[in-house]
Amino acid sequence: TIYQNTTLGNRLQQSFHELIWAQQVTPQLALRVLPQFDKAVNSALAQRVRNRVNFRGSLNISQCYSAGSPCKSILSCV
Repeated sequence: TIYQNTTLGNRLQQSFHELIWAQQVTPQLALRVLPQFDKAVNSALAQRVRNRVNFRGSLNISQCYSAGSPCKSILSCV
């Protein structure tokens, strides 16, 4: 889920929300595509980027709740 929090990744998730709401794709399909997105971005960066940057910091993770039960992904809260 590293690259899903980028501008492009967020837009991809918003598009999936719209497609799920319109019943054009299933939540299961969206959940299969998102890890592939991360892999594709990681592969593209590894092959095409020459300059590298290292980041240090802390990561705060919050969970999505739907009817009192935690969701595996924001997509499952639709």
